Amino acid sequence: MTAHNDLDRQLTDFLRDGPDELPFQSFDAVRDRTEQTGQRVVIGPWRLPEMNKIVTIGLGAAAVVVLLFVGAQFFGSPSGGLGGAPEASVAEPTATPEPSPSPAPSPPPLTQSFASTQHGISVSYPEGWTVEAATGPWTDSTFSLAFGEPHADFLYDPILRSDLFLTIASQPIGDSTPEDWVAGQMASDEGCPATEPIAVDGATGVIGAGDCDVAVVTTAGRGYRIQLYTSGDDELAVAPYDRAWFEEVLATVQLLPEDAVD
Repeated sequence: MTAHNDLDRQLTDFLRDGPDELPFQSFDAVRDRTEQTGQRVVIGPWRLPEMNKIVTIGLGAAAVVVLLFVGAQFFGSPSGGLGGAPEASVAEPTATPEPSPSPAPSPPPLTQSFASTQHGISVSYPEGWTVEAATGPWTDSTFSLAFGEPHADFLYDPILRSDLFLTIASQPIGDSTPEDWVAGQMASDEGCPATEPIAVDGATGVIGAGDCDVAVVTTAGRGYRIQLYTSGDDELAVAPYDRAWFEEVLATVQLLPEDAVD
């Protein structure tokens, strides 16, 4: 291997630098000394003479240097120095922000007006909505909310249709007092369990509490029912049509009992 050959070459060069023969004077002195000194037989225990501590430390350090040199030549170092390659840095994961929910669209303005010739009432409704006028009177004592029933006027979103609409109807209260007629409507299946007082175009009555958007009022012997229906199937689409919006619609209502057809 290349590193091993280099080390042999360096050691050979180091030994080659010194003389390879002793001078004659030195050789004669060594020979005379050998002849004069008798040979002694030493029987154990054999022990190597203790080396000078400084020499021992020096030799150990030299061995370490040689080993490091050989290792560097043999294995190499991609970083150009001692030690392993630097660890690859790991990028910290970035948190992905959660998308914000899209805001619900605003409802169209109440720019259109509808006058019911059947029920004697007019009301403003959103631009782009469709009107389906009643074709007959409301004669039952209670109200049916089924979409498209002929006894009520329906104003609705053309896309959501039966999931978002306004419905209006009226009928004579007959022998009932205004209070009894209003209470009977709210006690029905399509009424509201809790109510609050309200006035619509000067007529007194009640409106459902909370999110029960039903308003019932009476005037001149006639009872009126106005309701906003929103389905829970598409909550985002119907969200803008809340109680505040329903009250805006009620503020546009005009009651015309003299124009109603019984």
